[in-house]
Amino acid sequence: MFLRRCAFACFWLVLGLFAVRHPERAAATVCAIAHGLALVADGLARITSAL
Repeated sequence: MFLRRCAFACFWLVLGLFAVRHPERAAATVCAIAHGLALVADGLARITSAL
């Protein structure tokens, strides 16, 4: 249980430091992830509407 919490805290620490040190790349990464999720959602919507 402790290891999971430590890994979770380390993940957010590394992510925060990346965003602070490279804000432009972090913003581009978030935009790319959001765009990819939107494409997946659109694809799932098309599949479910075709059924």
